[in-house]
Amino acid sequence: MTSKKQKTTKKVNVFARFSSAGIQMAVVIVGAVFLGQYLDSFLESETPWMTILFSLIGVFGGLYLIIKEVISLNKD
Repeated sequence: MTSKKQKTTKKVNVFARFSSAGIQMAVVIVGAVFLGQYLDSFLESETPWMTILFSLIGVFGGLYLIIKEVISLNKD
């Protein structure tokens, strides 16, 4: 039988894990966008194709991290 304190602790732990996953997703997307901008300026391209490409890669990478975290939480 679980006590009220253990239930509260578990809820806080789940909240903390989702918060960190959101921060990870934001960092991945921002890092990918900056990498794309750097490559666009390095290649001196007129259209920001690298920024677009890497921002999409960052979004999909961030979603992968979130999905992996949710699957991990469901196993616990």
